[in-house]
Amino acid sequence: MIINEGKIKINVPDKYFLKGPGRQMPGFYNADQKFNRDVTVSFIRFVRPRLALDAFGGTGVRGIRINVETGTRTVISEINKKSFEYIEKNINENNADVEAYNEGFECVLDKYLFDYIDIDPYGSIVPYIDKAISRIRNHGYIGITATDLTALTGSNVQKLKRRYNAFALNDSFRHETGIRILIAFFVRHAAAMDRGAFPLISLWHSHYYRIFFKIENGSLNADKALSMIGYYNKKNGIYDYYNDVNEGEMWLGEINRDASMIDYKIERLCHDDESIYFIELKDISRFRNSDQISIKRALKILEENGINGYRTQFSDTGIKVKDKKSAFELIA
Repeated sequence: MIINEGKIKINVPDKYFLKGPGRQMPGFYNADQKFNRDVTVSFIRFVRPRLALDAFGGTGVRGIRINVETGTRTVISEINKKSFEYIEKNINENNADVEAYNEGFECVLDKYLFDYIDIDPYGSIVPYIDKAISRIRNHGYIGITATDLTALTGSNVQKLKRRYNAFALNDSFRHETGIRILIAFFVRHAAAMDRGAFPLISLWHSHYYRIFFKIENGSLNADKALSMIGYYNKKNGIYDYYNDVNEGEMWLGEINRDASMIDYKIERLCHDDESIYFIELKDISRFRNSDQISIKRALKILEENGINGYRTQFSDTGIKVKDKKSAFELIA
């Protein structure tokens, strides 16, 4: 069947996925990832790379949209022969100026140095990080999508340790923790190649994390990025209510310093760097053993006491605030 997405028409299997991560199949197309692709196109339109790679083509929807909607010269790689047939058909359907290769990600990377590489595989990104970092130009960009949230959020402690060499509590803060652990993992791998990796936009949506990095060559940039990795203790950083546990290693720097680079002005992203973590109204309710107050009332209390509070993408009942201890006590 043919569907419309963005400014293109795409041939997809009759049975495609509407929600969740789906399952791997030829011509894989996930409608639930449209927002991911929308944001990617918006980001590329802003940074204007000369050469972009869609590393795991599927139907080719991401790579073709990048080319058609931004004018960027684009390459698509896809190892599955049946999926590659969809890609060729879709390139022709849209008269797209796209090079497509029925080869694995690693083989296609050896053909060029890229200004933007998009890694959105079915499964973990871990096996593909090093090769991508090695084939990106200085001042280039890498976009990654991670779907192994059971590991990154601490739901599976052993997998988190094995895959990302980190520890985390599976609590109200798990998605901010997961993104920060993923960033730290990526930064360490870049630093091993004397390259600094700096997150520009970090997004949690549904079943995945989406992060865009800028890559800067040189040992000084690598060291600068590494200096932002460490551990976080919520008892010390938020309030005594929390356990005295060091979590990490994780990224302790800004995660959305350039959220304005995308057309989608997601208000909650714009204030993510107000603080590391946030105060959580559900936890405050448990702490004082009383009914939970509304987010609107909590923000009003903070405002009346001269404290600026902001909504966060990581919790519908969380508030980003610089002085978390004072804010916690005011609401409690």
